[in-house]
Amino acid sequence: MKGGLCVVVVLAGAALDLVAKAWARASLEPYGSALDFLPFISLRLTFNEGVSFSLLSFDHDGGRLALLAFTGLLTLSLSIWAYRMPHGGERLALSVIIAGALANFLDRGVNGAVTDYLDLHFGDWHPFVFNLADVWISIGAMMLVALQVFAKEELRSAAR
Repeated sequence: MKGGLCVVVVLAGAALDLVAKAWARASLEPYGSALDFLPFISLRLTFNEGVSFSLLSFDHDGGRLALLAFTGLLTLSLSIWAYRMPHGGERLALSVIIAGALANFLDRGVNGAVTDYLDLHFGDWHPFVFNLADVWISIGAMMLVALQVFAKEELRSAAR
């Protein structure tokens, strides 16, 4: 996969997420009741000041700034890793992860928190609320794992 296509994946994925977050902030009531979307996903607006599962949430500006800097450096590191990656599949997977990381970074930088609006639930159990950027990150990570598993299988088959 060429680098230009990876840039398109990153920009398109981040833009789609940011548009969805803007819609959620404009259309949903913060921390209000959930609107049913699918049998196991509802729309509910929340804001995450930390990272996954609200870890690393800070009550002071210094901590929030440090978290923003950390996530920015992590996104930059992923971008450098993708740029140096010789294989197109891994570069694509990293580009999908970067799209989500960049969108969450920009949302945190502009709004002070990451906008979440997809409420996963099973009956009355609501394990977490997430956003499209989180989906991109999860899909990219699954792609990386799958590529590694298939690469090891190919190596085993070639060794036989």
